[in-house]
Amino acid sequence: VHGGSSRMQPTVALSSVEAEYMALSTAVQEALYLKRLLNEIESDVVSDVRVLCDNQGCMKLSKDPIFRNRTKHIDIRHHFIRECVVNKEIQIEYVSTEKNVADCLTKQLQGRKFEFCRDFVLGLISQ
Repeated sequence: VHGGSSRMQPTVALSSVEAEYMALSTAVQEALYLKRLLNEIESDVVSDVRVLCDNQGCMKLSKDPIFRNRTKHIDIRHHFIRECVVNKEIQIEYVSTEKNVADCLTKQLQGRKFEFCRDFVLGLISQ
C-alpha cells in the first residue's frame, strides 16, 4: 500500500540526512495509520510494516537509540521512529538508488532509470 502527498517540510533541515529523517518520520506515521485502518476493516490483515529508505545515514539514525550532538537539534517528534523500530512496529530496509521507484515522483529521470520505473508502475516487474 502506498499513500503519498507532496508538501514542504514544516521544519528546516541542516543536512540531507536530517531531511530524509523527517520525511521518513512522516512516511512511518502514514504507514502505521494505514496498518491500523486496514486491521480495523479486517482484523490482522497487516502484520509487518516495511518502509524503504535510500539514505543509509537516515537508516542508522533511525536505529540508533543514543542521541548525539549532531542530532540533538532535530525536533523530538521525529524520533518516535526509533521507538517504532525497537518495538518492532516497523522495519526500515535499504533500497538502492537504482531500484528506488519513488524517484519517478521526485526527479527527472534518464534512460534506464525511467524504463525501470515505467515497467514497475505498469506491473511488468516487482520490487
